[in-house]
Amino acid sequence: MLPDLSLNITYRTGENDLLGGFYRPCLVNSVLYRRAVGYFTSSGLALASKGLANLVARGGKMQLIASPHLSDDDVDALERAKENPLKVLEQIAARSLKEVEDLLAEDRLNALAWLAASGALDVKLAMRVDKQGRFISSIYHEKIGIFFDEKSNYVAFNGSANETSGGLFQNFESITVFSSWDETEPYAKQISKYFELLWHDNSPGLKVLKFSDISRDLLKRYQKTRRPDPENEVFLDTPKSVINEDPASFIKPRQSLDLGNDRPLRSYQQEAINRWFEADCHGILAMATGSGKTLTALHALKRLADRGPLVAIIACPYINLAEQWVRELTDAGITNPVKAYGNKKKWYSQLQANFSSMHLGGLGFLPIVVVNRTFLSAEFQALLCPKKVPHLLIADEMHNLGAENLRMRLNPEIHYRLGLSATPQRHLDFEGTQALFDYFGNIVFTYDLRRAIEDRNLCRYYYYPILVQLTEEEQVQYEQISAEISRLMSIRDPDMPFPLNIKMKLLERARLLASAEGKIPALLAVIRKLKANNHPISNALVYCGDGRVDEPDEDDRFMRQIDVAARELGIAADLKIRRFTHSETPREREQILSDLRNRRLDALVAIRCLDEGIDLPNICMGFVLASSTNPRQFIQRRGRLLRNAPGKEYAEIWDFIVSPPDLTDLVDPETFNLERRLVAREMARVIEFCQTAINADSAEAVLLDLKRRYNLLAGI
Repeated sequence: MLPDLSLNITYRTGENDLLGGFYRPCLVNSVLYRRAVGYFTSSGLALASKGLANLVARGGKMQLIASPHLSDDDVDALERAKENPLKVLEQIAARSLKEVEDLLAEDRLNALAWLAASGALDVKLAMRVDKQGRFISSIYHEKIGIFFDEKSNYVAFNGSANETSGGLFQNFESITVFSSWDETEPYAKQISKYFELLWHDNSPGLKVLKFSDISRDLLKRYQKTRRPDPENEVFLDTPKSVINEDPASFIKPRQSLDLGNDRPLRSYQQEAINRWFEADCHGILAMATGSGKTLTALHALKRLADRGPLVAIIACPYINLAEQWVRELTDAGITNPVKAYGNKKKWYSQLQANFSSMHLGGLGFLPIVVVNRTFLSAEFQALLCPKKVPHLLIADEMHNLGAENLRMRLNPEIHYRLGLSATPQRHLDFEGTQALFDYFGNIVFTYDLRRAIEDRNLCRYYYYPILVQLTEEEQVQYEQISAEISRLMSIRDPDMPFPLNIKMKLLERARLLASAEGKIPALLAVIRKLKANNHPISNALVYCGDGRVDEPDEDDRFMRQIDVAARELGIAADLKIRRFTHSETPREREQILSDLRNRRLDALVAIRCLDEGIDLPNICMGFVLASSTNPRQFIQRRGRLLRNAPGKEYAEIWDFIVSPPDLTDLVDPETFNLERRLVAREMARVIEFCQTAINADSAEAVLLDLKRRYNLLAGI
């Protein structure tokens, strides 16, 4: 990966090895190289191709922007052919390519020609235009580059004069380097933004045209029979690679979605699809977890695909959810969607070949299931062609795309967009929420949990809030943190947002509550009582916090709550338990879910991994040891438990809530009001659970004393 490299801030001839110290290491760790140089000439392209043999050997991709040198006659010819200038540009570019005079330039251009021949090189030409949009003889003379690795880390650079024929060894050059993961990230981001503007022809004073097909033919003159060697840029036979694979082996015939009569739409699902089409296939379906968002989206996809050629991209936050979509597509008759996640070698060439077939009209429907990180990567985005073939983006759990580093990379050229989420609004992130609504469109249909339960499309449930007291030691710690919050509150500027030191103390106290020592004994007490009443424990989920509890392990380190809960449920409660976390491989997680579905396990213990998307309809018991005040989390968790299944009459939820100590006489009124607001936020979640529960009245009665202490009886 690029972050593993030790890169200088600057490289300069005579002081650093530009090729061996910068270009080669970056290309060895990259899947995409974006380069903008001054001239579309043999010498200018040799500069752009520096170190490129590594990218060829690894099956990487390059996007190149260059500028032809225009004479006055060329400008006149382009103006006359303004509606279709490519023929003129081909002649200009061909004239600019001269026979090179040294081996190094030949090596570099051979690497570029190999990329072009494989279809892994995209070329665009940038021409200067005046305010009226007329071509002028000035040139685009910027020199920037960006390397991207498979995790979307990137290194950007600028500088270095254009190399001229015969001067590849003698030139004095310098470049400045910026990285996306350190303090130079703003500069790297700016260079990447400049390239994006160029690539999409959004730079004032320039006209940027696609030139890939023509450039491939022009570069054939430089392609040798042997592949370029990454080590010394001479020619060497190498094993068969992605570039030599026959694309036809990947291309599949058009398939049609067959959703069958056994999966008909309910009336509200049909209404949701109609609303989406009325909004020109833009919009968000805000449908309760478990109410059939996936089936609704599949029917919308089928209706759109019936119109003609379509690239259907289904983006998911997690691999498990992606695998679930693959199963749904398979059930709908799509047996081989491109699975763009996991090992890139297994899907990149397949996807590349299928896109090529779409361009040639040999493939009418291309379904792709991809995880968000890959979908937003530069190499994946570079394959998309929404201007040539209609694209549909279905974003499952679309709220995840609202983070700033993600939403900035959503492709504006994808016309059809469908966002799916029970909770489209991002918690305490108005800007991120608005950005998602700007991209996907407004909420065109809402089907909330209360309505879903009333319609019996989700099952009913019992809710049992369990109040847990802090230990004496925890109470002292809680009071100390609260006192420090009170002190910081007294000296802060009331007209300014909360400073970081107060936020950190609030987070520290929240973690103390989430991992309170008394929660595990309280959980075991509930389990024992259920067993004593012959209530079987099965198809259960246990949600833990990510904090640690006051119980050292054999190395005298404090154990995480999830580890203690898993141990105690397995030993003290004699349950068949597995953890479900990010530590397990995708294959292990699939096996764990299978074991739970087939009752080889009694329960899963998780932190956040089961919050979104995973389809476990038989789950009927939930134990919540920790939950954030983010409404999305508890709405997703509750919905996970309420899916209908044969023989499932209702679900049960036990919620373990810490009753904070009474600080009325220990803190000032402002800090008490802050404390009251924190308790109110926690109670909002609990009241939300109570209101739609079968036992709403008795559940709320448990909270009466706590609400009275914090003056919350009038409502929240």
